[in-house]
Amino acid sequence: MNYENYDGHRHVVRLVENTPLHEWFKDCLENGKTEISVNSYHHQGVNRLAQRFVPMAFAPDGLIEGFYDPDAYNPDEGKFIMGLQFHPERMRDQESDVFDYPGCAAAYREFVKAVIAYEKRLRGSRNVSKRLKFEGELEKKKRSIVRSFSIAKNMYSNGRERISPNDSELEAGAEFLEANTALSLQQENRLKQMGATVGNASAYINRLQMNVEREKAARAIIGRMSIEQLSDMVSFYHKMGQMCSEVLLERKLKGLMMSEVADQL
Repeated sequence: MNYENYDGHRHVVRLVENTPLHEWFKDCLENGKTEISVNSYHHQGVNRLAQRFVPMAFAPDGLIEGFYDPDAYNPDEGKFIMGLQFHPERMRDQESDVFDYPGCAAAYREFVKAVIAYEKRLRGSRNVSKRLKFEGELEKKKRSIVRSFSIAKNMYSNGRERISPNDSELEAGAEFLEANTALSLQQENRLKQMGATVGNASAYINRLQMNVEREKAARAIIGRMSIEQLSDMVSFYHKMGQMCSEVLLERKLKGLMMSEVADQL
């Protein structure tokens, strides 16, 4: 052996058919032969192969030169468990970068493919884990908001000051309304009526009851009025509405005129 050129030494190995190693080098084989020359110079070898592994190559003396695990080899899925007793990446001409066999490069292409596939699969599993955790947090928040609205609705419907000893349960609904801009005005008003955005629900219920009492009192007064009095009242509020509209329009026009004058100056 030339110790100045380890990679220059070659010896023959026999490839086992229907294995990845044979698949990589089969285009280099001639006339149905299964032998190639490799640069093995190891001082150690496999004495007895574990049951899970399958031999891929043998030296003339019967020493195993390559093996793999059929259940853990699939580069497309990021699986690449095998062992070689030679160095395909260093089987080159000293004067050039040309490999002895095209299969030398194929071995490392498959390895790189497996590394990339494994990394993608690893990132995918991390994303799934985070997504499931995030969905769990959303589900917990949703249940809290639903309970908040349910409590507020019961307080509004039943007119009771206390449904839960913990008023903080109403805060989830309030936070949701403050943060969620996708709600329509009608939805927001409805939820406000339910008490979801009110920090002190009992005070809100009191105001609602006061409004109801005022409405009842007003209806009682109106109920005792004559048709003429009711007609006069309708005419009065109609006239007041017209006057308010005219004043509002006049102020808007004045504001526009002042803006134009300011721009000219």
